Amino acid sequence: MNLQIKRVAIVGVGLIGGSFGMALKERGLADTVVGVGRNPERLKLAQELGAVDSWTTDLDAGVRDADLVYVSTPVGMELDFISRIVPHVKPGCIITDAGSTKAEISRGTDTLSRPDVHFVGGHPMAGSEAAGVEAARSDLFVNASYVLTPTEQTSADALALMRGLAEGIGSRVIVMDPEAHDRCAAVISHLPHLIAAALVSLAQEHSKNDPQVFDLIAGSFRDMTRVASSSPELWRDICLTNADGIRAATDTFVRLLSQGVGLVESKDGEAFQEWFASAKQTRDEIIKPKVGQDEA
Repeated sequence: MNLQIKRVAIVGVGLIGGSFGMALKERGLADTVVGVGRNPERLKLAQELGAVDSWTTDLDAGVRDADLVYVSTPVGMELDFISRIVPHVKPGCIITDAGSTKAEISRGTDTLSRPDVHFVGGHPMAGSEAAGVEAARSDLFVNASYVLTPTEQTSADALALMRGLAEGIGSRVIVMDPEAHDRCAAVISHLPHLIAAALVSLAQEHSKNDPQVFDLIAGSFRDMTRVASSSPELWRDICLTNADGIRAATDTFVRLLSQGVGLVESKDGEAFQEWFASAKQTRDEIIKPKVGQDEA
């Protein structure tokens, strides 16, 4: 399969969209990359940084001649953008997204009215708490997982092309069911963001009685709360579109946390050490540093 795409339109040229454009251009996977957005100054910056070749604030014009449209807006806006895009793209166009939740998007795109336009759900498991195209880099996806979430309506050829592109920018492709993706993402990404925000709020509340608590902050607190500095708008949409997955993950987390607290209260040092040791062993086996895989 020829992976070089003649024209790619990126709707939302921020960290992920900008990095995708840079990666395509650096690896010769696209002849032309067009940035589409609302802010001319941000789009000019994207062009200066090499994320896009040209740009426009006209959505219809930006996607009209595209062979691939990459939607990288906040996830809560994706379905609206996709529905607006579909009437204006040419036959055979592939639309994909970079949203951190997949079930809601997949259900919505399965009802698209044009059988000659193909949607492939995607989620590159890469990023950082930094936002904006100024944080974009061409190697962001290298060694990162890139999830594709086809449904029964997904074109096999469109899926194969997206797999090739994701592998072409250095990612490890994982194909999975949209609902399964959201359940897994709740555990390894969405709930951890809520926990990070809650820990910061805990420290803030505690400081009312013990103001010196912030003077004691060291590596563990910084590491566990790093993602609390992520975009509130972005994470609002992610969490609201995966409420069921987060609720289920939270119930299990509370049970496990209560188990650990119960061992502390029981003064059973041996059992508590085993509880910690089990978690350490699991983390040491599954966590391996990977370029780009800072954030989901």
